[in-house]
Amino acid sequence: MSKYHTKNPLLISVAGLDIELDLHVEYSVSRYRAATLTQPEEPRSVEIEEIRWLIEDAELPLPDWIEREIADSEGFKAHLLQEAADKDAAAAEDAAEYRRETRAGL
Repeated sequence: MSKYHTKNPLLISVAGLDIELDLHVEYSVSRYRAATLTQPEEPRSVEIEEIRWLIEDAELPLPDWIEREIADSEGFKAHLLQEAADKDAAAAEDAAEYRRETRAGL
């Protein structure tokens, strides 16, 4: 499993009042495993490890029911999978660029 961290804005609107919080999420993504003769395919999956809310760098307690709603949301998990894929692609491109620069400098 690979570990990731993301920060997303969370907007709460109540009677014309908008409050924006920073939602910090620590999560892990399992690797894709192709099907074998004895095992079925295992697609990538997300496991949310920690969710924290911050407003102006002050951490707020997160009600359990809201944390469960976020952690159980298939849409949010899909968002995290895409974000992890984007981060992996950027890291691979950075590594390839570093190798090209290193070879060019020899």
